[in-house]
Amino acid sequence: VPVLPYAGSTFMIRVLDLHFARAISLGVLASAMLFAGLFFFIFFIKELRYVGTAEYDIVIALMYVLLSLPQQLYELAPSIILIGSLMALGNLADHSEIIVIRASGMSTMSITAMVMNTGLVIALLVGLAGEYLIPSATSLGESMRVQALNERVIKGSEGGIWSRDENRYINIGLVRPDRQLNQVGIYTTDGDGSLVSVTEVARAEQVEGGWALYEVAETRIDEDGVSTVYEESIIVDSLIDPGLFDVLKTEPENMSAMALYRYGNYLEANELDAESFRLQFWIKLFTPLTCLVMILIALPMVLYSSARTGGAGQRIVIGLGIGVLFFVFNRMVSYMGLSIGLAPVLSAALPPLVVAVSLVYLLKRSG
Repeated sequence: VPVLPYAGSTFMIRVLDLHFARAISLGVLASAMLFAGLFFFIFFIKELRYVGTAEYDIVIALMYVLLSLPQQLYELAPSIILIGSLMALGNLADHSEIIVIRASGMSTMSITAMVMNTGLVIALLVGLAGEYLIPSATSLGESMRVQALNERVIKGSEGGIWSRDENRYINIGLVRPDRQLNQVGIYTTDGDGSLVSVTEVARAEQVEGGWALYEVAETRIDEDGVSTVYEESIIVDSLIDPGLFDVLKTEPENMSAMALYRYGNYLEANELDAESFRLQFWIKLFTPLTCLVMILIALPMVLYSSARTGGAGQRIVIGLGIGVLFFVFNRMVSYMGLSIGLAPVLSAALPPLVVAVSLVYLLKRSG
């Protein structure tokens, strides 16, 4: 039973459904393989310069590049799907199959519904991959590379990573893959927000019952003046939430929607700015919709110009151009919306929704 309803005999609908599904799936797969080959070549050549450093050999370089490919493909999934759809539908138009289907009495909206059935499945697969497969693959690849190169540190940003725990502000300079923290600064304030102590920690690690801090220098500020106490090591009950480790060492773009949601809640609970993480959460959530929009864009291009459709090379160029334009438009609207105070969900949803509604209206008017 088709996901979207349209007119026609049951047998014909099922046959055409399968025909469109096969054509579009093969087209998207071919497009994905094209991009995967290109990305693999570029990144593998780049990684060859590190082969021979420490324990980083060609096998690990190969594994790292392969594990990084899903993230690269996911970021360009809408463009990949657009190009694949253009190639598939254009091939059907070149063989006059779409003309025959329309001549048999199928309306434009019926053809659109058939194509979107396959698009819904592809979009769902993209969403599931972005939530479960890609974050794990990216994390595993980075971990393998870091360990092989003996780069025991993962940097958060130039200014380190900031965290807040009630009246304590914690700055973490470096996060190691083994979950040790280096160059930790703890700034404690009183109820009025005045600074009462600054603690500098060379290294911190999670132990049973709390955190072990090493080479601790605590500077206390009170009415009597400033005093500094040095300890070789101490144990404290809490420092940061252990569940934040994945966030601390991962770029927001590489995080799953659930991880982005949890970290956004954490920031809001500590009265910190969570808007950028909320925006990334909604962008990731609307990525499947964006993929569907790409297929909608491909449809009128084929239906209205089938007689003048060029070869596969021309379709790839057209698809790349449209994909880049939509990507720029999507991100520009999203971040401009964030800057003017628009809710993150609206900033992320407006570009694909506006384009989708416009295309459906155009296709509906054409019959």
